[in-house]
Amino acid sequence: MQIDVDADGPLLDAALELFGDLGIARTTIGDIARKAGVNRVTVYRRIGSKDELVQAVMSREATRLFQAVHAAAAAQQTFTDRIAHGFASTVTSVRDKPVLQAMFASADPTVLGQLTTGAAGMLEGALAVTTALIAQAESEQLPGLVPVVPHAAEMLVRLAHSILLTPAVDVPLQTYDDLLQFAHRTLLPAITAC
Repeated sequence: MQIDVDADGPLLDAALELFGDLGIARTTIGDIARKAGVNRVTVYRRIGSKDELVQAVMSREATRLFQAVHAAAAAQQTFTDRIAHGFASTVTSVRDKPVLQAMFASADPTVLGQLTTGAAGMLEGALAVTTALIAQAESEQLPGLVPVVPHAAEMLVRLAHSILLTPAVDVPLQTYDDLLQFAHRTLLPAITAC
């Protein structure tokens, strides 16, 4: 089903708020309909099932996230800073959104599937943004520009995804500064051809 962000925005806003407040598993279509001031049939007709609603909310939030990451990275003046800030901004932006954090912490099988084995669509969007950021930095001939290995964008996306799924192991990656240091110390050497 095709979602019209303008027309369906109030439904997605209501779902987003309730997912953050109650959790995805406990939120019903009826809850969302009441919050949006419509009846349940309208939700089913405009969006579809609860799974489709969760996917629509995740898709819209991912688009917003990608726009914020692009803005944070594009503000940097060197190639390495652009990559490092793009990476750190991605992880912290997800962590700063309660509904996205709830999704990553969810035990709901539908949500887990969309974040793991069914995450290709979400990761494709992140990959497109990351690839565009690298290409833009290369085309601008930013200071510090170095060649990157093939599939560098996918490496960055997959690593950010992994950190979001498993936030802590050994390396401190809790703060924006931790993530920046990790990017400069570990990620950039791994993705550059030098």
